[in-house]
Amino acid sequence: MVQQLSLVSHIDDKQLNKLLLTLQALTGTKPFEIKRHTIILKPRNPFLPDPIPGKINQIESYKARITRIWNENDGYPLKGDSIINQNNGLNESIWTLQISDIPAGGENNVLIQNIYETTIYKTDDIIGYLEELGYMHEVEFWVKGWRFYYNNIIFEISKLLLIDNNNDDGIINVDNDNENTTNINNLTKLKDFDDKGVYSIKAFVNISSFNDLESVAIGKKNLLDLKSQLQDLIDLHIPDRLLMDSRINYTNHKII
Repeated sequence: MVQQLSLVSHIDDKQLNKLLLTLQALTGTKPFEIKRHTIILKPRNPFLPDPIPGKINQIESYKARITRIWNENDGYPLKGDSIINQNNGLNESIWTLQISDIPAGGENNVLIQNIYETTIYKTDDIIGYLEELGYMHEVEFWVKGWRFYYNNIIFEISKLLLIDNNNDDGIINVDNDNENTTNINNLTKLKDFDDKGVYSIKAFVNISSFNDLESVAIGKKNLLDLKSQLQDLIDLHIPDRLLMDSRINYTNHKII
């Protein structure tokens, strides 16, 4: 488990280059490239008790996510492996399984959220593995962008991509280069989630120990210092904690 402290923001295409140059000067390094494929999972049989006035449920069902490195294709349009196609690339990947609590309430100047995660190494059938865990695929997306490291802060700038359903079924068949095999890789055509060129920004610090109050205090201070340093470029702020509630019985959730 990690306790994550974070602030978020967004920019458009016109601001992107200036922000990248500013962060490169601030950190003294070039950015690392981000390519992630994420699948949101929902319980097959969620526990949904009838609400009783004055009683708090001790057991709640949560959505989860699995994430892996996305092996992006060369050229345009962007394409990627999809769980809908169930091809071997997914089974050969190393996945991170993650479940997150609703962020802490109260008067905080950064978002505080507990995240539980584990690693799933190569499996013969990732879908079968998830079914054994009692979960099923709900939606998937891809993320492409850049990452900087500054003190103990991870700073990410990224855009979200979804399956492009406007091009038949969105699937492009590419023959394998190996002449001795007839396998076909089914790659799915992707498109930007936001056609206005908006990039999401997240600055976060991961604290490995829940009771490490000193590291939490340092993480908060570093995030607020960075917010002040970048205030002329972006507005780093706390997202709505209710929009990050992954409980299955919370009907208004948007993000997990």
